[in-house]
Amino acid sequence: MRLTKIVEILKQLILLTPCASFSMKAYMARGPGAELELVEVERPRPGPGKALVRVKAAGICYRDYLAWTGWQRVKFPTVPGHEYAGVVEEVGPGISSVSPGDRVAGMMYEYCGECEYCRSGRENLCKNKKVFGEDLWGAFAEYIVADAKSLVKIPDNVDFAAASFAACVLSTLVRAARRTGIGQGHLVVVTGASGGVGIHALQIAKAYGAKTVGVTRPEKAEYVAKYADYVVARQDFADEVKKMGYADVVIETVGGPTIGQSARALKPGGKIALIGNVDPNPQQIQLGLYILKEIDVLPVLQGTRADLAEALRLLSEGKVRPVYTLHKFAELPRLLAEMPKAKHVGRQVVEV
Repeated sequence: MRLTKIVEILKQLILLTPCASFSMKAYMARGPGAELELVEVERPRPGPGKALVRVKAAGICYRDYLAWTGWQRVKFPTVPGHEYAGVVEEVGPGISSVSPGDRVAGMMYEYCGECEYCRSGRENLCKNKKVFGEDLWGAFAEYIVADAKSLVKIPDNVDFAAASFAACVLSTLVRAARRTGIGQGHLVVVTGASGGVGIHALQIAKAYGAKTVGVTRPEKAEYVAKYADYVVARQDFADEVKKMGYADVVIETVGGPTIGQSARALKPGGKIALIGNVDPNPQQIQLGLYILKEIDVLPVLQGTRADLAEALRLLSEGKVRPVYTLHKFAELPRLLAEMPKAKHVGRQVVEV
């Protein structure tokens, strides 16, 4: 009788122990443009220096679409997705920076910590960097294994959905603000202002003291006006910006289709933070305009760990209000496929 009770207790412990079931559900992409398949695969285990994270929310980025359709170099088959937040469930040997139960936001890549770039605090340029969803299995799954260095603890008052895109969106914008020196009294133009990057770029620029101009489509102007000081709802926006006294900085979240107008909207010596690349084909620019104005074009790849910590601070202090729509996990394949023609405002996030 006693043995039977022990067996029953062990069964209950197995059912209640998070790591007892060693499978998980994940969306698998088998090749460029191949329809995402919801599959059951073996749950990864964290090795030395790694942590297993139970994904609570995952953001959907245009880069995910480019990777899935073959524009990015991807190791297929893969689990896409590089924006995520969740709870640490298990850690491998040698980990002290995070513990089981910690709420964390994940960086979109892993870095070595040893190369010249990592040693200088520019781990976004790491020579050995590996991107989730491209080089590594990504976040469109119930669990993800990540290097503990790429995890940052989430403040208690920041929810998982907002934290999920903090690394890709918000930390990149923090880096853009730092690179361009956005500060008090500057006039900052944001192209693609209604998108997941643009709507937060307006807020981060204002958090650093700037006046903002949101460039968007007419049907989205009213919404963008909630976040921008001024709104321009036309493709040839440079003339409207000139009436305000020219821009100090443009945060370019679109790329080729708008960068010509962005250059015209800048004052001499102005700066463009180049983030967006919605059309990955080669683009033509009017070089004379850039030379005559001495425009600085500052590409911004991704944020660093320090940038992510700053982004989470801005969220925690209410200086940035996250703008997103929360969807069910089952909607993910449709949302990814519809990225180029999506009509949403802000980020799209799935609850895993």
